[in-house]
Amino acid sequence: MASKIRTYILRLFKKEEGVPLIDRLEDLIESDPQASDEINADDTSEIALVSNVLGLKDLTAEDIMVPRANIVAAEIGTTLDEFVKIFSQNSFSQIPIYKGTLDNVVGVVRVRDFLPYINDPKAFNIESLLKEPIYVVPSIQLLELLVEIRASVNHMALVVDEFGGIDGLVTLHDVVSEIVGEIQQNQSIFPQIIAKQDGSLVADAKTPIFKCEDLLGIELLRPLVEEEDEEPDIETIGGLTMLLAGRMPTRGETFVHPSGIEFDIIEADPRRVKRVLIRKPSD
Repeated sequence: MASKIRTYILRLFKKEEGVPLIDRLEDLIESDPQASDEINADDTSEIALVSNVLGLKDLTAEDIMVPRANIVAAEIGTTLDEFVKIFSQNSFSQIPIYKGTLDNVVGVVRVRDFLPYINDPKAFNIESLLKEPIYVVPSIQLLELLVEIRASVNHMALVVDEFGGIDGLVTLHDVVSEIVGEIQQNQSIFPQIIAKQDGSLVADAKTPIFKCEDLLGIELLRPLVEEEDEEPDIETIGGLTMLLAGRMPTRGETFVHPSGIEFDIIEADPRRVKRVLIRKPSD
């Protein structure tokens, strides 16, 4: 019998025009009520197989988690108005609720559960909205973590240390983003450049420079070469950002081309740039 896990993931490759892969994967996980039964967490051989295929064998919760210092959470006594402010200032669909300190999480609340109380604040009772949190160890592998989070109501896992303290937080979206990133790096069927509605481009760092030049209608490499007859030993967008930076760029940095075009590093590790957001200068 074909692997349930392989079947589950291969369903992602069905073509759906206009729907990004990350949305397809997340929607598939959300909408399939039998997924938890089909993908058995004890099926370690199949999990190992798929992990190897996607290049995720060595990635763990610790690699992708939001560290403790960056976790947005709220105390159990937080008022409805304060919750509305927290959610309006952050793009999260859910947050942990704690009592006393973050190491004592009592549940997770979702933003959609607050909607009925906006026009009836007197009926608000945070304890009635709490969902049971799930806890994982930092060393849990990514696909095992996907199974754990998929099985939870709130699609969030808290990463705990050996003493039970909160080390970090991982959401379904975090796992999906990492998996999609690895798939896109290892499968040639995915586009190397994605045009966004605002006119910007998201490019795999391995994308040849000439492809971006064709889309932008401008030379990117020649203006950076000092000698007219010099042949630059750079072929990819990742190499172009390194030339602009004069070093290995890091995630979150922005570099401006002489033409005014901006290159935002949206994914990188200490050894290479992975993805770049390319933005034309505003008129």
